Amino acid sequence: MGVGFGFVSICLSEWRCSPAGHVTVKSLEGLEREGQIERIRATSRRNLENTLRIIHFLRAHQIPLYRMSAQLIPLATHPATDGWSWWEDPELLPLMAEIGQRVAEAGVRISSHLPEVCVLTASDPAKLQWVHRYLAYHRRLFEAMGLGPQAKILLHLGGAGRHRERALEQAATTIRSLDPWARERLCLENDDKTFSAAEVLRLCQDLQLPMVFDYHHHVCRNDGEDFRELLPQIFATWHDRPPKIHLSSPRSEGQPRAHADYVDPEFVRPVVAYARTLGDFDIMVEAKKKDLAMFRLQQDLAELLR
Repeated sequence: MGVGFGFVSICLSEWRCSPAGHVTVKSLEGLEREGQIERIRATSRRNLENTLRIIHFLRAHQIPLYRMSAQLIPLATHPATDGWSWWEDPELLPLMAEIGQRVAEAGVRISSHLPEVCVLTASDPAKLQWVHRYLAYHRRLFEAMGLGPQAKILLHLGGAGRHRERALEQAATTIRSLDPWARERLCLENDDKTFSAAEVLRLCQDLQLPMVFDYHHHVCRNDGEDFRELLPQIFATWHDRPPKIHLSSPRSEGQPRAHADYVDPEFVRPVVAYARTLGDFDIMVEAKKKDLAMFRLQQDLAELLR
């Protein structure tokens, strides 16, 4: 137990190990239907193979958590893949099943983060469709991998417009309308521009959802709350896994919201030191240098983690 560390998507310690290869709609122009699917299939296969490599890397280095790319199957939420059952594809299904098996063997805490196009606060069905599309995609992906409800899907609330409370009410309505599979896996995170940690915490408490606390976002967007006032309550929203926090630091004074290559240990030391007094928890490192930043932060904070 104690404090677990993890990183997001790409593993820089391994040669050419990105699971986030993409296919653009434009690149499919001029191809026959089978050629289009084959291009998407080939990139999907490479993404899954690299994910499998990363799971082996996690096990070898005893890294207990990892956030998968949300785009393992490119264009899975786009009409370009309509009619292709990628979750049953004989070239892809064995890879997805093996990833799930290796995750279970290594005991890795797996998550995914939906892209910004997925907003919970929209009342327009055209905007809400992306939440439903990406959740349906993740359901097929997670089921093909055999991942249970402890594999979480992380989401920001979205924009507020002119009416913050109305936007929060819409987010609650949207979440309540989700099917039980999605509700069981959803967790929410505070963002750096719109909704503070206190606002997201209130929503999570009302809906009985776990909350991930992003310290960098909290520094950028708060209403004067000290994180020490919030963290015990945020940690209490977790029941089936240790609480999780996100750590990164600003790239520069002129770019305070952008993530730096590595995490400034002095920037995050206060929150890690206080969180340690609350018990066990996990840290997802969101720096640009991925696993390299994670390893460095572990060393920089070693005296707090003993």
